[in-house]
Amino acid sequence: MISIDTAVRVASELDLVHVPEQTLRRARLVIADTVAVATAGARTAEIAALVALDERDALVTPADRAGPGHTATVLTTPRLRAHPAYAAFLNATAGTSLELDEGMRPTGHPGMHVIPAALAVAERVHAPGADLVRAVLAGYEVSSRLFRTFRLRQGVHPHGHIGAVGAAVAVALLDGTDPVTAATIAATSPLLSVWQACYDGATARNAYTGYAAQSGIRASALARAEFTGSADALEVAFGQIAGEIVDGSALTEPLRYDDLGISRNYFKVHSACALSHSAVEAALAITPVRPEKIRQVRVDTVAVNLKIDRQPAANDLSGRFSLPYAVATALVLGRSDVAAFRFRPEVAAVAEKVRVSVLPEFEAQWPESAPARVTVVTDDGSTAATVQNPRGHHTRPLTEAEHQEKFATLVGDRRTATAWWERFDGLLEVTDCADLFEGGK
Repeated sequence: MISIDTAVRVASELDLVHVPEQTLRRARLVIADTVAVATAGARTAEIAALVALDERDALVTPADRAGPGHTATVLTTPRLRAHPAYAAFLNATAGTSLELDEGMRPTGHPGMHVIPAALAVAERVHAPGADLVRAVLAGYEVSSRLFRTFRLRQGVHPHGHIGAVGAAVAVALLDGTDPVTAATIAATSPLLSVWQACYDGATARNAYTGYAAQSGIRASALARAEFTGSADALEVAFGQIAGEIVDGSALTEPLRYDDLGISRNYFKVHSACALSHSAVEAALAITPVRPEKIRQVRVDTVAVNLKIDRQPAANDLSGRFSLPYAVATALVLGRSDVAAFRFRPEVAAVAEKVRVSVLPEFEAQWPESAPARVTVVTDDGSTAATVQNPRGHHTRPLTEAEHQEKFATLVGDRRTATAWWERFDGLLEVTDCADLFEGGK
């Protein structure tokens, strides 16, 4: 049986002194991006309604009248407070609502599992910013190694389980719990999340990350209470039942400061499943076409993207998980922002004309690259565009200005965004994470 002990110990010994400046910078960007994405997601109708119910039941309280134990920020407007485990649940759930959260290949989104949990606990224990950065780097490292170790079976979604182990590591490092014990407990009770909920557009799916972030915090508490976990549970769950082992060595490799997992992430600029992004970007490179003029759209890409080669249900979330609909959105509207993915029947009609196929020469490049070629056929001829990797992938990094503009747009209030950006930019110098969100609307 394989063991996560080595990976957790190695990651937990991470020393910021040895982390390259560009990786420290990337960690701060990942934390800031996660906060902004969760803040925007908290404005969705479902999160707003849930928070209103929670406020009535005193599960969340106003920041200036925080209830007992409500030490963590809920990223609503205006800001609220909650117990760290529940704040992590709400923020991580909000964070996947708009499909703008960062991730990594082959498949996983460590940030939205690890960071809401780490932030909530960093506020509670008044951790300095450097401790938060170290915890996030370690938790992300464990999660990324686990995503490399296992290949999930068809139908099993990557949210809600492996990321909880990384969250537990980050939390344990912040609150002084043994990280191996906490990680083992988190690994003992994974969530069985499924892609079908994404295809249906079932918004309860957004809570996958919320449950995992919450689990990371509870796992640390269970460890302090001397609960025990199963050392073999994760392999049974994802090496036998819900997946298979493809690279067991990922769990035993020494720490490489010049190639930490977070350094190979991607940031999203399109409000849709990451598997669609190369094709969306290729479609955006083609001059928008009137829907009635389109006869056929062909998408050549890699095999993993066939997971979302399906027509959407008539709702926003399902459209974000439909490759044909995402491409049609880009072709018809010439945009891929949050508002562009409100479900539109005229876009769905174009999506029905999209045909997706795997191109062997593209497939050979996965996961280092995820190429896609989009060809639009009209009565006047055809136009094609190809994208190797979308903007935001670590091989095509966003500029500082692009990161800051995404952050400001998602946070919403420009004054708040400016103040927060400066704090996350200087996170290593922050003396108390409980002050990170002070002064915002």
